Amino acid sequence: MKIILKKLYFLHNLLSDRNIHIAAIAMCALYALAGILINLNRFWQFDLGYYDFGFFDRPIWMLAHFQTPIIDHFIVGGKMSLADHFNPGIFLLTPIFWLTDRSEVLLSIPSIAIGVSGYIIYKTGLKILNNAILSFTVVCLYFLYLGTQNAMYSDFHELTLASAAIAATYWAVVHKSKKLFIFFLILTLSFKESLFVFGVSMGFFIFFYQKWRRLGILTFVFSLVWGYLVINHIIPSLSGVGYITPINLPRDPEKILSLLLTPSIKLKTMVQSFLSFSFLPILSPSLFPHIFLNFASRFLTSGATRWDLGLHYNAEIAPTFAIATLIGLKQFYKKLSDRVIIFMAFGMILLSFWFNIYYSKGSLILAFHPAFYQHTKNFEFLRKTVSVVPKGASVSAQNNLASYFFHHKDVWILRENYAIHKPDYIVLDMREGQNPSGLLGINNKELLFQTISNDKTYEVVYNQGTQYVFKRVSQH
Repeated sequence: MKIILKKLYFLHNLLSDRNIHIAAIAMCALYALAGILINLNRFWQFDLGYYDFGFFDRPIWMLAHFQTPIIDHFIVGGKMSLADHFNPGIFLLTPIFWLTDRSEVLLSIPSIAIGVSGYIIYKTGLKILNNAILSFTVVCLYFLYLGTQNAMYSDFHELTLASAAIAATYWAVVHKSKKLFIFFLILTLSFKESLFVFGVSMGFFIFFYQKWRRLGILTFVFSLVWGYLVINHIIPSLSGVGYITPINLPRDPEKILSLLLTPSIKLKTMVQSFLSFSFLPILSPSLFPHIFLNFASRFLTSGATRWDLGLHYNAEIAPTFAIATLIGLKQFYKKLSDRVIIFMAFGMILLSFWFNIYYSKGSLILAFHPAFYQHTKNFEFLRKTVSVVPKGASVSAQNNLASYFFHHKDVWILRENYAIHKPDYIVLDMREGQNPSGLLGINNKELLFQTISNDKTYEVVYNQGTQYVFKRVSQH
């Protein structure tokens, strides 16, 4: 009997609110660290490119140096970065490049944002449930969710960065702070034009959840007007070609329903998302509008990369699933004993771990895989290649190599029309079996190589195996 009492006393102390709080902070920090390690090593493995990392790093660096934030882009090349996506919130990070010139520092910020969002969700859970064990559990589900993992893995994106602002918006609602709600909502909207959907759904949420009737209506109307103005007027005026994100919205309601459910990957994405949170978000109808609008806004585009749990597109919806899970738990957890709560929490984590890590082989595994870090050492030959180009020169390089020239005088993605830019240097890697994304924009690398080799205005100044650096010959 004494042994049993000692074990119960030990378990009680182990699961004290203080210890769980410490564990939550540690988990959020370690998760952010895992994301940083993954992205930095992908960068050092030349696995990131101008598309999409350059659309953020280059403009932020240029603004930090008081230059107009211009990007090279296949559709809106030579225009301000806001012509691609309206995300002025990213320029809050400008001071980073007053302190350092390393792209790695900027690349670490989205993972930190996800870690911070996890801690905010934990604190929000304490307010909703007043139960540290369940709050900690929901943060575990949030981090294990394949959509969160892949968002963290997908280098730098504004939606990943916005995860902390989204979580803070919910925190403000739960704590009944209208002023902070307005602040964090506006901050969230500043990260991307598509986030107006989040604002619209937040109008529904606060209208029903906190009974903020007037503010709910104002939030709904403001977000809707904001989205309309940005997508239909501001971005087209900057781009000159309209809103470039492909939207597929037929007039026939039956066709819309068909597009929402087919192909099957869309339905699979919804089921997997609810499964990752033990289907508890179903018990939070006040958040149905955001879940539906988020999936609809992605499924009604012709870009298939938005349909699944890959890349960064689920960074927006992941905090909502976590908050919906907390609200769902509130409906019944008080009727359960402490022992049942512990077993339930363990079961929820185990289910999410099995599906998102064991079954789906989530990207978080990379942070603990020695071969992943060993692979980084294999790219010393490319680091030598890019080091040949001096900092003050302009350069045109293939997509993945261009990520090492964001802070040069000028940088363009190498393609067949390279001559219009007259770059000082051209950098090309002719290896076979490269990741196709590294050669984005190049239709035939062999033909392009022959064209550059025969171009009398350029000469080879570096050649090591299949890596070449061409320098523009002085023209008199």
